[in-house]
Formats: sequence, C-alpha cells, structure tokens
Amino acid sequence: MEKEFQKQVDLFDKLISEIARIFGMKEIEKLVDVDLNFPQLQVLEQIYVLKEPMMSQLGKVTGIQLSTLTRIVDKLVQKKFVTRKFDPSDRRVIRVNLTPYGNEIVKKIEETKREKIKSVLK
Repeated sequence: MEKEFQKQVDLFDKLISEIARIFGMKEIEKLVDVDLNFPQLQVLEQIYVLKEPMMSQLGKVTGIQLSTLTRIVDKLVQKKFVTRKFDPSDRRVIRVNLTPYGNEIVKKIEETKREKIKSVLK
C-alpha cells in the first residue's frame, strides 16, 4: 500500500513540474496574445469566478494587499480587461467586473489550460 502511495506521489510531482513548465506566463501570453503578468492573471481569473467581487473580497481570495490590488486593477482597467463600479446598495463599495474583452481572454486562457492539461495527462 505504501509503495502504491509513493508511486502516486511521484507521478503527481512529475505532473506538477510539467504543468508549471507548460503554464509559464510566456506560454500563456503567446497563446492568447496578451500582456499580463501572473498577479494580473490571478486577479482576472478570480473576478471571472466571483462575478463582480468587491475589492476587499478580491483581496481576501487572492491574498494580495489592497494597495497592491488597487494598482493591479488599475492596470487591468487601462488594458480594458475590467471596469470598476459603485455598488448600488452602498456607494462606498467598489465592485470589479470583466469587460466583454476581459471575459473573452479569461475563457481563452481557461480553454488553453484545459487543452494543455489533457495533453500532459495523455
């Protein structure tokens, strides 16, 4: 039983290394033709999952400090991936959502990652 478990650990270790190599930021940039760094990609993906999160919520799930997150979101707004808007129920709250362009990019990245994972597993 222990040998089987160790085989699984070894296989998982190899998969993680291979996936990390395949999903380097340069690879993603080439595949979707966008200029994003890893924190920007992380934030985009969380906005996609959370659907119009508050900045504070986005900071909690990404582990990024609010001041740094604000700069990241500023860059994403400049690149037209996201927009900010006030929450209609509380104007002190700012929500972030993907633009149609940002949504399209995240979907392309997710599709590309899935295809790469399939190729690694084969």
